[in-house]
Amino acid sequence: MSSTESTNEKGARNEREAANILGRVYGKGNVDKVDAYSNTDPLGFIDVLAAKDPWPVRFVQVKTNRFPAAKKRKYAAKVKRYGESVCAEVWVRVDREGWRFYELRDGEWVCYLEMDTCDPEATVEAFREAIGFYGGDA
Repeated sequence: MSSTESTNEKGARNEREAANILGRVYGKGNVDKVDAYSNTDPLGFIDVLAAKDPWPVRFVQVKTNRFPAAKKRKYAAKVKRYGESVCAEVWVRVDREGWRFYELRDGEWVCYLEMDTCDPEATVEAFREAIGFYGGDA
């Protein structure tokens, strides 16, 4: 992060990057970057959402660099309200490393995709593979 870039600017950039990754897979028209200030996220969790058959609706919380235990507990409690029709995830953008994608399985946050590159094309392809875009399990 440059000295002129605030934490909020960095977070907003990471949220846009997450929305672009989802948009490349779900289709741009099926992805929405939720604006925290417009009250479009009454649950206080969602930064990006995506919806397109045959995949589940994805509610994504975007974090920068860390996903500490306290946040894991807090978000797990919120995710319980969604039910099985929603795939609630936390995507962590780690500086100079890439993304870590987490989903809640049996009450524990599991990292289902970890990138060792910041290349957006490689991340899109790895995400497609992880969700079964090419005909595997969605």
